[in-house]
Amino acid sequence: MESVLLLRRRKGINGLEIKRSAARRATDALRRHLAHGFNVLLPERRRDLPFSLNVLGMGFDTAQMEEADLVHLHWIGGRTVDFTRLRHIRRPLVYTLHDMFACTAGCHCTMDCDRFRDECRGLCPQLGTPRLLHSLPAWLFSRKHRAFRIIPSLTLVTPSLWLKKEVEKGCMFPGRRIVQIYNPVDTDLFRPAEDREAIRAALGIPSGAFVIACGATGLFNPVKGGHFIPLVLEELYRRGHRNLHLLLFGNQEKNVEFPFPGTNAGFITDMKELAGLYSAADMFLNPTLQDVLSNVALESMACKTPSVTFRTGGVPEVVLDGRTGLVAPQGDLHQMAGHCERLIRDRDLRLALAEEGRKHAEQTFSYPVIAAQHAALYEETLREYRREG
Repeated sequence: MESVLLLRRRKGINGLEIKRSAARRATDALRRHLAHGFNVLLPERRRDLPFSLNVLGMGFDTAQMEEADLVHLHWIGGRTVDFTRLRHIRRPLVYTLHDMFACTAGCHCTMDCDRFRDECRGLCPQLGTPRLLHSLPAWLFSRKHRAFRIIPSLTLVTPSLWLKKEVEKGCMFPGRRIVQIYNPVDTDLFRPAEDREAIRAALGIPSGAFVIACGATGLFNPVKGGHFIPLVLEELYRRGHRNLHLLLFGNQEKNVEFPFPGTNAGFITDMKELAGLYSAADMFLNPTLQDVLSNVALESMACKTPSVTFRTGGVPEVVLDGRTGLVAPQGDLHQMAGHCERLIRDRDLRLALAEEGRKHAEQTFSYPVIAAQHAALYEETLREYRREG
């Protein structure tokens, strides 16, 4: 089996860029400016949550895909691809959904909204009231629905059982096959560090401190739930814990005060360095409020660092409560703090969760396991396509 990545922009990734003629590049540039101008019509739009209008998506040359037997789509939100052109790809399509975008008018995180079950009719809590086109969300939904409906061969993949159920509740893909295959983790890269204490010393973490790691891209945006971190730590402080050290990494858009000393490693691009940070911690605090699967929980678990998390989306499929980590009801600050306290006090529990978590990562999420599932899906999809075609 051979594969080629087809990318909008390579940015150092080994693959091919989508070919566009000079005329198409000029058209895409015009679309880009029009898309920015379109925001003027949405004065009440929430800026803290991603929303892709996708009305003015980028065109592409389908000839680049003619040599392929099958085309696998991944993240195609924003202006990455014009959905209306997908039907021109004369190959079976597999589309992995990495968030809720494909099922909605354009939002990637539905939060508490379930209007996607009714074609996004009515007022959109993320767009607010448009200055024109008051039925804009329903129109966007309908446009996307028409584009998907006329694709001859389309199989959907969801990285969690939770997302599969959400897609089935919606009305964007009636009758389409939906297959659940987890995102993988590189268990050779994300593994326990050989010299954990040396990493701690290099980070300036005091010997004997209990280390709580937290990290994500956009940690303090509403979806990641980062505002719970200082609240949980303050609760631990009130309960008398003092010898704690916070290890932060990722993008933090705001300065937040914590009741304990900490180390901020910033945004990490070296995955080996990131694995070392997970290994340096005693536990990982993950208060995410909407997540399809949670890569950070998966990577942490592979490094034998158990997580405390909320019962959010597909996260409990990674963090098995009482087996590979501890799970609190979403938004329950006191129970989350209580779970942290259990790990602080019970070393045997931490070690048991760590061992079971590593096994779970290897047996369920490792590259060989997930690659085999994809290969089986491709073979089945191609058999059906050839039989019907």
